[in-house]
Amino acid sequence: MGVVSREEVSKILGKKGEIRGVAFQSIGDFILREKSQDGLLIVEKQMKEWGVDFHFSKISSMAWYPIAWGALFIMAAQEVFGWNEQDIRKMGANAPKVSVVVKLMFKLFSNMKQLSKQIPGFWRKNYTVGEVEVMSLDENKKEMVLHFKDSSFHPSLCKYVEGFAETTLQFSRPKNSVISVKEAKCSFKDNVPYEEYIVRWT
Repeated sequence: MGVVSREEVSKILGKKGEIRGVAFQSIGDFILREKSQDGLLIVEKQMKEWGVDFHFSKISSMAWYPIAWGALFIMAAQEVFGWNEQDIRKMGANAPKVSVVVKLMFKLFSNMKQLSKQIPGFWRKNYTVGEVEVMSLDENKKEMVLHFKDSSFHPSLCKYVEGFAETTLQFSRPKNSVISVKEAKCSFKDNVPYEEYIVRWT
């Protein structure tokens, strides 16, 4: 049995909105490093079987593409390689390392309060749907709570977000500081209209 059912693929393809091409490039970078060009072609073939005529080589970093394609690019890799959720988390953790823009932007904000104000805007620059809301920030406890709204695709992708957020936020911290990001609530499992992540740092 596959990781993703046809019904789930159909629901994902029904999602509205767009995402910047740079997201595909960071995912593709991980697939190429882990599975080579042949592996990438296998992923593209899986996407075609799901009805998506996707060609990684034609993706432009600043262009807009269906957000459903971004989700299915990750899911197709998980499907064909049998990757588990921790593999997907590793993929997410690698993604920000590929983007010079992400590195430079988050290094500008070493203060967590200032950084928290940038997070919603960062989302809007890269996605045409959904939002990220900072629900709370406790600098004494060194804890921040984030809600991702209107951006639910598949439970495995929550692990991608964990990894992505952890690496991205780590760029803003001193070398001796450690960031951790863990999902606390999931729209697929907890009957809530958002994904909740707890950010903690040292």
